[in-house]
Amino acid sequence: MRSTTLLLLAAIATRGGAQTSAAIPDSSRDTSGSRPTASVHPEFGRNTRIMLSGALGAGLAVSLFDARLSSGTQRLGNREDLQRTSAIGNVIGGPVPIALGAALYTAGRGTASPFATNTGREVMRAVLVSGTLTALVKGAVGRSRPSASPGDPDEYSPGRGFTNNARESFPSGHTSAAFAAATVIAREVDAAHPGARWVVNPLVFGGATLVGFARVYDRQHWPSDVLAGAALGAITGYEVVAHAHGERAPIGLGFLSHLSLGPIRHGGALGWSRR
Repeated sequence: MRSTTLLLLAAIATRGGAQTSAAIPDSSRDTSGSRPTASVHPEFGRNTRIMLSGALGAGLAVSLFDARLSSGTQRLGNREDLQRTSAIGNVIGGPVPIALGAALYTAGRGTASPFATNTGREVMRAVLVSGTLTALVKGAVGRSRPSASPGDPDEYSPGRGFTNNARESFPSGHTSAAFAAATVIAREVDAAHPGARWVVNPLVFGGATLVGFARVYDRQHWPSDVLAGAALGAITGYEVVAHAHGERAPIGLGFLSHLSLGPIRHGGALGWSRR
């Protein structure tokens, strides 16, 4: 069964990169700032391939020690400070990413700030796309959570993850959402306000890492689930920004080939259309 874990990590890495790059061509970006709008690079960039390779290698290594690492985390005990930290991490990975994107987008529209508007839109897109991919993989893989199979990280029930929460361990959705949002924010800040990266990057990625710790500490995920979720979220966020900046040429897949998010009279609308 150990080989099954390794193959699944390889599959999620490939799937995350290929599908996200197809899903995010951007025609609704606020162009009042000085950003390129024409695609000049391939739809699947060199940096993304490097991230995929690194994630796969790290995932393979960590998956060999899932049971031992999970056990080590549990030996930390039910300390009040760790429980409080874990609770904060779970909130950060739950409603915060999508709420943060919506808040940035709303603030940007209200203050006519292209930076906030575009960053908020991209955060929401990244969280939605990574969440969709995560849900599909969770359902198909059906890996048991540590709380459902203590000490056995190789218990799988393919297909049952769609109907049984205890079989939704791989990958971590909270971690995926947190790293998707963090990657978008980090890339946009780096492009628009490079001097702020030294403050922003530790905050957003530190928060995302805290989410991963919380999910392992609460026995909701194995360490390799968290790593796979972080990779999927980071690659999704990276590709969302790359498409929004015009660094990727759209590829001609019909479903989700034209994801849009924009204002309507009494709120906002999210949708997609076929080319």
